[in-house]
Amino acid sequence: MAVASSSRRAWVVLSILLPAAVVGVLTWLRRWVSDDGFINVRVVLQLVAGHGPTYNLNERVEVGTSTLWLAFVTLGKLAAPWAEVGEVMVWLGTGFITLAMILLGFGGLQLVPPRSQVVLPLGAAVLAGLTPFWDFGTSGLETSLTFCWIAACFWALARRWANRPRHPLPAWRPWPVAVLIGLGVLIRPDLALVSLVFGIMLLCQSERRLGGWLGSAGFALAVPVGYEIFRMGYYASLVPNTALAKANASVVQGLLYLFDYASTYYLYLPVTIMLVFFVAGIATAVQDRDGGLAALWLGPLLGAAIHAGFVISVGGDFMHARFLLPATVLLFAPVAVVGGAAWTRVAAVLTMVWALVAGLVLRPVLWNGMIVDERSYYAKFVPDRPGAMVIAENWSADVGYQLTQRAAKDLAAGRSYFVDITKPDDRLPTYDGEGVYVVINSLGIAGVGAGLDVTMVDPPSLGDPIGSRLVLPPDAEYRVGHAYKPVVWAMARYTAADVHPGDKALNDARATLACGDIPALIAAVSEPLTPQRFVTNILQAPKLTMLRIPVDPAQARKAICG
Repeated sequence: MAVASSSRRAWVVLSILLPAAVVGVLTWLRRWVSDDGFINVRVVLQLVAGHGPTYNLNERVEVGTSTLWLAFVTLGKLAAPWAEVGEVMVWLGTGFITLAMILLGFGGLQLVPPRSQVVLPLGAAVLAGLTPFWDFGTSGLETSLTFCWIAACFWALARRWANRPRHPLPAWRPWPVAVLIGLGVLIRPDLALVSLVFGIMLLCQSERRLGGWLGSAGFALAVPVGYEIFRMGYYASLVPNTALAKANASVVQGLLYLFDYASTYYLYLPVTIMLVFFVAGIATAVQDRDGGLAALWLGPLLGAAIHAGFVISVGGDFMHARFLLPATVLLFAPVAVVGGAAWTRVAAVLTMVWALVAGLVLRPVLWNGMIVDERSYYAKFVPDRPGAMVIAENWSADVGYQLTQRAAKDLAAGRSYFVDITKPDDRLPTYDGEGVYVVINSLGIAGVGAGLDVTMVDPPSLGDPIGSRLVLPPDAEYRVGHAYKPVVWAMARYTAADVHPGDKALNDARATLACGDIPALIAAVSEPLTPQRFVTNILQAPKLTMLRIPVDPAQARKAICG
């Protein structure tokens, strides 16, 4: 018996640690920071410099989508001040994704029959074989933290179920489980959908008493509600500015995004195998009349379907596979490791063969319509050596980085102007004769090149409180998640009043900015943050979040100014 137990432990250690090690090593070897990741770099630099969680100095706009990711990176930078922010990001990203794999393994182990002497990786092997899983383990974005949160929630719920006492526990016990589930919305707003599913799973394995349910809801909502009050007072908004700026594409484009991901890696093969385990798991739960066990099988599948459905409904993304990876982690969490009958071993071996082929051979194309292999695209701008994409100075070949570095030098020399990067020689006077304002499509590496004092204005409006509220016509064409707004609105805000006096669109835009709730919005994000301003912003946040402005200046003037 001792020999059998020792054999099981060896299989468990191998099945959990080997996929985690593979993912950790490959993630580190392919470490990088994407252009969107460099947006977070500038926000962290502003925080460390004492300027607050904002992108531009003159406006409080929430450019970062993930509050917790920015908090972790900022703490890492403070702990290692000698390191570049990008280096801190890849350290954390590699650590989070490796921990996610370990937690998934231990979570899946709770569902393996105790008498199974052979335990093999199945879901863990699937994730280890996907190249986008390695790529977005770093990238400067919150994706690895998302993986780790999903894995931690599943592990906590599976362990709670496996260690259940004779009588079900109140839903709030132990309270850290509820707190952990509630953190999803602070990693990405759309993870609120997954938090809801995890919350229902918690209730299914708990005592059915309203007091316990309300207690767990209180623990889950405490941190998110606290941050939401801060968001309303600081940014005068109910959601991040990125949520306002990213106009939705069609469901058709979302389905193309799903097909691009699934067909590249022949995902229908491991998904089919997973569904066989799902049917067997649900059958066992029904036979045992175990609602907690049923939730551990059904919840991740439901969460994956809901989150993937949301991604499809908003048109997917322009980065290959990225937004569908959380659903993939959810889908394969219950079968991260498997054991039991002989057929489960055969299924695991077949899946590992698929994972080996996928990891060695299957790669996305560089461009597939609007979808791009982001890491391969940006690798062209930096030296060809490991870790080169992490250091900002290595991006010197990027035109935007070169131009904004020049803008930073001009500002340091006392110059002031407004410039559209597409017309670099057309420099216009600013509205107050101070500062340098640069209009450029990408805020990432260009924003880091600009330093902390140059004001960056992006047509996709991720960092622009006015542009993010501009409503495009239904037939507008744009890259998924990045709807480009006319530069005339930035000119109306930041250039001198005598610039192009005969330009009707510019005059209409200037007039519109002085009408309706727009002056209140500008004041909310630009006036000094006094206690009175904080309270006023909280009261105005719902109205200012719902503010919408027609993108055509003439229509906007008519609609808002009457």
